[in-house]
Amino acid sequence: MKSTSTLKALCAASLKPNQLSIHPNDGFDLGMMTTGYEVDLDGTGPAYVKLQNECPPDCLQLPPSLFERLGRPRQAVVKYDGTKLFIEPR
Repeated sequence: MKSTSTLKALCAASLKPNQLSIHPNDGFDLGMMTTGYEVDLDGTGPAYVKLQNECPPDCLQLPPSLFERLGRPRQAVVKYDGTKLFIEPR
């Protein structure tokens, strides 16, 4: 399973409820090479990960509902096994 370094967790009101955004360099750490991925988000269900240059490096942008569900974390590590995505609040 691939993982990112510790990322700053940001609440992004512009994201749809099951959408996440990370910088392409952080996506590369997960083995993600294209602009978007449909994943199974652990404990939530289907989600979409967008790799965007507009997302600051070393940051994970989360929609408000998921940000709250995770306990408003300051940081998080993202793990990916090719189909399932795990977010570990720090």
